[in-house]
Amino acid sequence: MKKELLKAIVSKEFIEIYTDVDHAAKFEVGKVLKFSEDFVLLASVSPIGMYDGFHLLTTDDIYQINKNTKYINNIKKLYTIKQQSHLDFDGKNEHLMLSLLKFAVKNKLVIFVKLFQEGMVQGLVKKIENEMLVVSILDDDGEYDGEAYIRLEDINSITCDDEQAVCLKLLSLNAAE
Repeated sequence: MKKELLKAIVSKEFIEIYTDVDHAAKFEVGKVLKFSEDFVLLASVSPIGMYDGFHLLTTDDIYQINKNTKYINNIKKLYTIKQQSHLDFDGKNEHLMLSLLKFAVKNKLVIFVKLFQEGMVQGLVKKIENEMLVVSILDDDGEYDGEAYIRLEDINSITCDDEQAVCLKLLSLNAAE
């Protein structure tokens, strides 16, 4: 898989990435920006060709990659026609998770952190220290709901600035007024 991920980075092509063996029809579409031994960073694109943030996936969870499908080609066309683009990500491959978290802080982006199989924390990165991530939790109404302290080693994936996160951020900004 790593060879195919590297080819996708070089070619800047859109791919489908499958990680959920319990839901084989579920996958992510986008461009691979970076990858390391542990993680892959995908510039995600929605099924209707819209910007859909960034998704950090565990490399070992990837069991299938599709390229050059009609579905991918249609999403790529829509992405281009709709003049979509992603923020420039300049993080390092060696510490991809930390790079994405710092990127989220710098750009004030809402993140969704997936822990293990079912655990989920949503909010804004407050700080990263001593192998610990501190998230200012936002509830589904965009209101502050305390803090979560998460061991970095327990993080399975991170979604940053996708459609749902953008909505949560807007609700959060409105709640503060």
